[in-house]
Amino acid sequence: MQIAEKNVVLDAGIGPGTTSRLILESYKPGILVGFDASTKQLKTAELNLRVLKPTSLQLVRGAFEFLPFRDGVFDAIITCYALRDSVDIPKAIGEYHRICAESGAFADVDLGKPDSPLKRAGSLLYIQHLMPLIAKAAIIGKLKGNPWRMIVPTYESLPTNGSILSQMQSHFREVDLKQFLMGGIIVVIGRRSAS
Repeated sequence: MQIAEKNVVLDAGIGPGTTSRLILESYKPGILVGFDASTKQLKTAELNLRVLKPTSLQLVRGAFEFLPFRDGVFDAIITCYALRDSVDIPKAIGEYHRICAESGAFADVDLGKPDSPLKRAGSLLYIQHLMPLIAKAAIIGKLKGNPWRMIVPTYESLPTNGSILSQMQSHFREVDLKQFLMGGIIVVIGRRSAS
């Protein structure tokens, strides 16, 4: 997915602003909208991105299933580890399709839930046991508790990779699914029109 300087880009599920920082530093879009359901995350992103002095950044609060944007407004839509937090993933994908420009694309980077039961068991072991240990080691002294433990419940309710692909294909004309770590991480790109 290419982002041009005049593009209007949505970082859906902006969190602390990590993806937005990469977008602002690498592509300098015309407008970058950071979207999240959490006021706290939006404030954190604003603080973290302030050093870049982004004149093109706009922050918006809302739900993935009811995006407060007009049809076809975004040239590029990116979610990183956020689509799984949707209450209704098919509805959220439909909303991303609705706000995506005719020549635009939607990219989702997230945890994957492999279709193979054996690979799925391996992913779940990693997410339940190894990921929290790695995360705890990385945040010692920085945060209280271990927020990565919250991933397990969202992972358990996540549709399989094949189901996500099928849901994307029901909305977008051209869909590519790439799987990493035996399907435990996925990148799905949907385009409104064939490239």
